[in-house]
Amino acid sequence: MATAKIHFKPYFDEVLAAEALEKALRNKEKLKVLEILVSVNNTQRQMIRTPYKTRYGKDLEEEIKKVFSGDFEDFLVALLQTPTKLDVTELNRAVKGLGTNEKNLIEILTTRTNEEIEATKNTYFMTYGKSLEDAISADTSGDFRRLLIIILQAKREETGFANTFNVGNHAAQILKSFDKKSGIEKFDAFKIFATSNGAHIQKVIEEVERQSGKDFQKIVDKELSGDFKNLILSLIETSSNKPRFLANSIHLATKGIGTRDKDLIRILVARSENDLVLIEHEFQVLFGKPLTQLIKDECKAEYRDGLTMLVKGNSRP
Repeated sequence: MATAKIHFKPYFDEVLAAEALEKALRNKEKLKVLEILVSVNNTQRQMIRTPYKTRYGKDLEEEIKKVFSGDFEDFLVALLQTPTKLDVTELNRAVKGLGTNEKNLIEILTTRTNEEIEATKNTYFMTYGKSLEDAISADTSGDFRRLLIIILQAKREETGFANTFNVGNHAAQILKSFDKKSGIEKFDAFKIFATSNGAHIQKVIEEVERQSGKDFQKIVDKELSGDFKNLILSLIETSSNKPRFLANSIHLATKGIGTRDKDLIRILVARSENDLVLIEHEFQVLFGKPLTQLIKDECKAEYRDGLTMLVKGNSRP
């Protein structure tokens, strides 16, 4: 398994980094810009912003947008966002304009902790002057919207223990909800997937399978539909193996005609200081090739080099 990820760089000088970045930007040295930004972690990238603005009277992010374009620009701009601001930007992109990107809403909200969701809600409000809950409510509907609203409350149980007292009851509620005469809504039966921890969810699934004698995935495929079903399945997968879920998301971003580069950038940058090492391992297991090979196949030039550097990390413990 790979052991590299982006770490805090010792002996870092943000003033020298700002000077080196200005020179590299002036000369349009893409690889030099990459080297500076990927060799440090996100906290240190934020530290470069102030001396850059103080010394040159320019915003570093805006300057990068002026000098570069396309996927390379998008990648550098993502690197300069805090993890929270990156989520805020991507969630807003998912709900603004014509149509909603439900897949991205699901991916981001099912893979973040309660603390990360709370930070995102606060930053979203400060950035756009409205609540994230209102923005998502206006753009979604039905049980899908109701379940997203529950997730946005950031009250998901985060201990590693199943509530064995409630497992049987939760499983029974799910099975009863398939009978229209029971009076139990499917939404009410399934909402526990948005509030329970992974261990509890897995126990409930096992109990449903034991009582019904059927595979849970097949039950869900038959009884649920649309975005609500996709959200439930994502909550289940992230509860058991979040890195595998994200490895699949990377695969989906590159499947078919054309690569969805914004999705690829978001996942790799957002997880580069978190679980990208584990995602890389799961990708290899699922698809039989290294994540770096996928990047080489799908991306070009310095943009490809930047993503590869991110996956390989800035040091090896």
